[in-house]
Amino acid sequence: MRNEDFAAIFNEHKTAVYQFAWRMSNSRTTAEDVTQDVFLALLRGDIEADDARGSVRSLLLGTARNLIWKRWRHERRWNPLAEDAFIASPLPFHDEDREEAVSMAMGSLPPLQREALILATYHELSLQEVAEALGVETGTVKARLHRGRENLKRMLSPLSPTVGRSGAKSGTQE
Repeated sequence: MRNEDFAAIFNEHKTAVYQFAWRMSNSRTTAEDVTQDVFLALLRGDIEADDARGSVRSLLLGTARNLIWKRWRHERRWNPLAEDAFIASPLPFHDEDREEAVSMAMGSLPPLQREALILATYHELSLQEVAEALGVETGTVKARLHRGRENLKRMLSPLSPTVGRSGAKSGTQE
């Protein structure tokens, strides 16, 4: 790979790779290490961009994902669990903590749901691009997104007012 090509790819995608790694790991140090390792792999030729196999962004985010999972396995932080069995409970929040609540709720999701939501929501990848980055079928991505969104809705339910059938907020007098 030519230095100019590498520099252009690095400048265009470094922030996306770092943000994905940070949101998945909740650690700046891990995010920096993973981002560095992704671009070193590209520079060394360990991974290669191929338009026929998907976008460069999907390749880089998929590589970041694999490195994060490798770290989790090495650190024994990840316990396999039946993702379908995970049903979130509401978390205790106050209105002033809304941004922190969303961040905490995202961090509480099972990793498979979290990574699909991060790629689709924060990185605005299409379903196909998310599937390419994760190495799964599009239907799997749809299922993970659905379950992740439902779990987020449950966890964040204390932040939204309950609306009754009449359209009035519960607990208010009409």
